[in-house]
Amino acid sequence: MSQPRGPFPGLSLRERDRRWAVVREMMDAEDLSAVVAFGSTFDRTDVYLSGEAIPGGIVVLPRTGEPTLITGVGAVALLRFDDQGERLADSRWISDLRTGPPPLLIAQAVGGRARVGVIGLGGASPFGGGIPHGAWEMITSATAEVEWVDITLSFARARLVKSPEEQELFRHAAEIGEHASRAFLDAARVGARESDVFAAVEAEITRRGGHSAGPGMILRSGNPAFGGPIEWGWAGGEPPILRPGDAIGAEIFACCAGLETQQQMHVQFGSDDIHRRLADAARAAYQAGVAATRPGVMFSDVYAAMHAEIVAADVWSRPPVIQTVSPGLFNSPMWVNAQGRADLDGYPIPGVIPADGDFELRAGMTFAFQPAALLGLRQVCVGGAVLVTADGCEELNALATRSHVFDD
Repeated sequence: MSQPRGPFPGLSLRERDRRWAVVREMMDAEDLSAVVAFGSTFDRTDVYLSGEAIPGGIVVLPRTGEPTLITGVGAVALLRFDDQGERLADSRWISDLRTGPPPLLIAQAVGGRARVGVIGLGGASPFGGGIPHGAWEMITSATAEVEWVDITLSFARARLVKSPEEQELFRHAAEIGEHASRAFLDAARVGARESDVFAAVEAEITRRGGHSAGPGMILRSGNPAFGGPIEWGWAGGEPPILRPGDAIGAEIFACCAGLETQQQMHVQFGSDDIHRRLADAARAAYQAGVAATRPGVMFSDVYAAMHAEIVAADVWSRPPVIQTVSPGLFNSPMWVNAQGRADLDGYPIPGVIPADGDFELRAGMTFAFQPAALLGLRQVCVGGAVLVTADGCEELNALATRSHVFDD
């Protein structure tokens, strides 16, 4: 793995200017006078354009002139005037921070501009859907003369190829994820609690100056079919204790400066024939994806190669075997080879969910590889961060790309 620029790299003003230029090129192409960007839980577009994570952040970027950063949380403005805020003053991307009712502030910021782009109106994808319906009604009522143009998808596509600076930050995030994966392996022992493993991973990410993508690490133990938010964290109760014969799997979200990577960890306490079959299929799918990833091929070519290994092993796969990250918009088909299987008889299995679109791979694109192999409701999922290079791809994680077996 390439060495990052120091232990705690950040984004430069040059990168800020590049990002704003990308959006302004879209304004020129779409004849827009401004763009309003809303963040979501998964992809904080507001942070991408402001370089600053504030609650409820909204960025208004005009075609010419200085942008505005808006929040409905008034106390946020005071953070700019404490000791830490003053130390960061010279590195702020946006000087015009306004607090108050967002619909009114957006109307003031866009003024009488007739045609304005909006990022965040998207439907079901994690990248979009960041605007509550009621809030959007208030915004459109306050801007009755504005023609709103949804550019969520086109902006997401413009973000797929990362700049050299973003690539280095992506590598750094993946390195944080590698350390977090080691922390997972060190903590996952028979007798430990799920909460011990969760705490070890999140502590390692935070200690190294990273952060997790919302809503946080996915974790489940026993003989997990899938992962999800920690049940004991939301519903209460005692976190499960790892037992002989159990498995524990996690989807780690190691991020740096808003650049997200993912690591799919799996530990099995005592192997058996089913585990070996699933682990071999998941690993074969991962390797097939690596072999297929290079500039010029289609996204569909990569996931087709990965799915071929799943089908050849006569197992099935629910999650996307590959998805884009930063933004997390494009996913491969899900519920592949699951229909009509005897091992799923009686379960509510849908049809194959199609991919979220297709595109040609280019150097600088970033992906999370996450092939899962399942028999019945038992799963092995592996994978890590991948960066497309000029002549192939760069694997940025190692520990997460295969299942680990510990003695009971």
